[in-house]
Amino acid sequence: MKHTNISIFLFLGLILASFLACDEDVEFPGKPGNPQIIEAQIVSTAFFGDSIPFTATVTDPKVPLSTLKAQLFYGDVKVSETTIRTKQDGTYSGKIFAPFLKEVPDGKATLKLILQDIHFTTVEQDLPIFLTRPQFEYVLLVTVTDDTLRLDRKEDNLYSTLTDPSMPQLLKGVIVTPKYGANGNPIIFGWENNGIKEGASTPITFLSLQSSPYEITFNAFSYTRTPFTEYKVNGKSMDFVDGKFQADIDLKKGDMLTFENILNVSHFWIDPDFFNVTNDGHIRFAAIDGKYRIIVEEEGIPYFRVQTLDKNGNKAVMKEDGSGAIWIAGWGIAKPAMTTGQPGWNPGKMLCMAPVEPKIYRMTVTASDEQGLGQIRSDWIGFKFFYQDDWGDEFKKANYAETKGLIPSVITISDSGDLEFAPNQQLEDGKTYVITIDCTNGPTQAIISIEKKL
Repeated sequence: MKHTNISIFLFLGLILASFLACDEDVEFPGKPGNPQIIEAQIVSTAFFGDSIPFTATVTDPKVPLSTLKAQLFYGDVKVSETTIRTKQDGTYSGKIFAPFLKEVPDGKATLKLILQDIHFTTVEQDLPIFLTRPQFEYVLLVTVTDDTLRLDRKEDNLYSTLTDPSMPQLLKGVIVTPKYGANGNPIIFGWENNGIKEGASTPITFLSLQSSPYEITFNAFSYTRTPFTEYKVNGKSMDFVDGKFQADIDLKKGDMLTFENILNVSHFWIDPDFFNVTNDGHIRFAAIDGKYRIIVEEEGIPYFRVQTLDKNGNKAVMKEDGSGAIWIAGWGIAKPAMTTGQPGWNPGKMLCMAPVEPKIYRMTVTASDEQGLGQIRSDWIGFKFFYQDDWGDEFKKANYAETKGLIPSVITISDSGDLEFAPNQQLEDGKTYVITIDCTNGPTQAIISIEKKL
């Protein structure tokens, strides 16, 4: 058997040697070819945002060609690239996109052509092109409510309009340009990474303290817009993150909160566990001393979302001693209302229970149907409690050393920790219920209660 294998290998070796002897030019990857860019052409000037056409006549007298790569550079930075397959000698045409970027002035760009044959031999050629920023006649602000406002050019790169008297003081939308010139493309400006970005689709926020009519402007060079008014809480400017204002702030139980520039705070839903409202309409903090994130939610029913933070400013998690935070995911529970605030099973969107006393967490809810304004569904629920605003540790039935109130006669807890209605049971529409989890003895010896508020 061993002799047979040796004979086979010798036989294959002789065949290979014979083949190579018959064709001395066969090598791997092969002898270098001689790719040549005989003639290349590109327009001498173009606009940012153009799809710039180019042509190149190419050949390789030794071996077949493979690809023609075009790269566009702004200074030393490559900003665009495209590749054309070149199976044979000839003239090839293509287009390369010249990105419209923030604060890039008019100037010379470079188109680099790289021709490669099948043996990986390459040749390069650089072509200069002068780019200028298009000066559109107008741009459009397309709002999330499908209104379209035309902003006419006021000066180079600056566009503006005056709103109709019926326009609200808070607008959200994207900026859309028309095509410009023979090779132009429409450009969309949206919100991304805490700033305006070309190609983004998240709406940009415009906020005016003045009632309509007011002026809206957009600068297509600096990507700035007006009006945009900072929100403040207790004198601290709120950050604008992912299209929402938020602030991380140290609070003590009983602290008064003062919000500046926020429209119609009196119409906000106020979370009864994190806040209470004084007789004269002021908002007082009701949870324990600590660091919190306050997020201004203005879609649907406006309210202040509150998240408990640790000392490092990260979302708090449940600790072994029962301190930290409890998060809720699932359906049939919500803030501020069933119509807009159910978290579902979405990490990052879980509801944070209020730490009303050290290691004691509470959520007060009013029952309604799924289309109502309550915070718990009266006819169906399916939610559970987590140690963090993410998948990971969770409260299972074994975590609870004691259950009280409506558990388990009306609401049951499955082995996996899901809260559900007992057979033929539900809550009363319009009634208020208090969910409390006491982790004084740690999260594995918790006491959970759901009581109807009298």
